[in-house]
Amino acid sequence: RSHGPKDFLPDGSAAQAERLRRCREELWQLLAEQRVERLGSLVAAEWRPEEGFVELKSPAGKFWQTMGFSEQGRQRLHPEEALYLLECGSIHLFHQDLPLSIQEAYQLLLTDHTVSFLQYQVFSHLKRLGYVVRRFQPRSPG
Repeated sequence: RSHGPKDFLPDGSAAQAERLRRCREELWQLLAEQRVERLGSLVAAEWRPEEGFVELKSPAGKFWQTMGFSEQGRQRLHPEEALYLLECGSIHLFHQDLPLSIQEAYQLLLTDHTVSFLQYQVFSHLKRLGYVVRRFQPRSPG
């Protein structure tokens, strides 16, 4: 597929709308595919919606060098980090002790109170390009 300027600038054409529809359809088909997991090497994690974070239940993997944070002695991930790691096959995500599929994780972790789908797309794209992406934390005055 060509990724020239016309693919990134909206022109309002029916052809562009159709390409966009096909890309979205392809994304949802990929998300629906069943994945084979190596459960022994996955980090167990639990979604805590009341706190807005994912808490790791087993020791973090190599990803801990560039993602996540510690708070009150617990290792935690932001929702976008957890979803990215789930897609990469690095964590096994649970909610109320039940394992989550990628589709379920999209529905639970991407909300008005966490991050939007568009914000997640930007985050995951930058991660796939090799960038270290962290949330901006403004310093409190004083």
